[in-house]
Amino acid sequence: MPPKRKRAATDSTTEVATKAPATRSSARSKAKAQTSDATIDDSLSKAEEPTTKKAKSARSTRGKKADVGGASEPKQKKRGNVEEPSTSSTKAPSAVTATPAPISFEPYSAARAQSLFTQYADSDDPEVIGPEGFTQLCSDADVPLEGALPLIMAWQLDCKEMAKISKAEWTAGTASLHISSLGPLKLAAVDLEKLLIEGQPPAKKTAGSTGSTKKKPRSDELYDRNAYWVYAQDPIAAFKKLYAFCFALAKPPQARNIDMETATAFWTVLLVPQYPLVADVVEFINEKGTYKGVTKDLWNMMLDFCQTVKPSLEDYEADGAWPTLLDDFVAWKKSKNATS
Repeated sequence: MPPKRKRAATDSTTEVATKAPATRSSARSKAKAQTSDATIDDSLSKAEEPTTKKAKSARSTRGKKADVGGASEPKQKKRGNVEEPSTSSTKAPSAVTATPAPISFEPYSAARAQSLFTQYADSDDPEVIGPEGFTQLCSDADVPLEGALPLIMAWQLDCKEMAKISKAEWTAGTASLHISSLGPLKLAAVDLEKLLIEGQPPAKKTAGSTGSTKKKPRSDELYDRNAYWVYAQDPIAAFKKLYAFCFALAKPPQARNIDMETATAFWTVLLVPQYPLVADVVEFINEKGTYKGVTKDLWNMMLDFCQTVKPSLEDYEADGAWPTLLDDFVAWKKSKNATS
């Protein structure tokens, strides 16, 4: 238990503009329903410059993914290196539901990775994949914008801004993972989601796999899993790295805090699957409505709370070093349990 001290839970004076990714569509609790409109689409729309205002008109219906680019006509799009014809919005319904194509293996090629980056880069800035390109990339890779996968992808590429990937970040990240196509990129994120978010046992190593980052991937592997094997040796430490990364990703430049809406959405995605009590924390925050910002200290203490306090709260020390927000939550939760 940390030394006894009190600290304010929020800093409402810091202006925060970035919004957060959405909660999982398969809501685990009332808290997820309450944060359902804090979507990555909202983050994307706020990350865009005013020149893409047409995109915002597509957000008039809550709960639907907007076309970030604001295009009114269907476009040709590419999946990997294959160009697909555009389809009409009046296409007749089919009696047979198409099944997703299996992930195909393509040997890593630096040139192919750069070609893939160019496919999604901004037309006015070829050195960056912006919010529109990021949305299209996730769509083509069949990565839902809700949930943890986009955050894990950003983590593995070491992105500095929400819904943006610089050319340098892409080049270094794809080279490290030995990925130059969308299927393996999604697979790498899914593998880490299962290990770090869902708490599943590590995948079984294939013959010749090691945890050494110096070893080249085998020719029959979809991507270089050396980093995965390192994470698998200590998933708790690896999750802490992901969790810390997400605060830095969500924090606007020059700001010290992230806004509460962003924080609760991230907590719902990152913590609730492992620590269901956080769903009650989010419910309390939304019901209270007075907490506006989250400091880095509160962000870190929330994870400490999850890892050290029993779900029954019987071992919670109200006079400990916990932030005021958590003191208030515990009092609220115990009162609610007593009257139920």
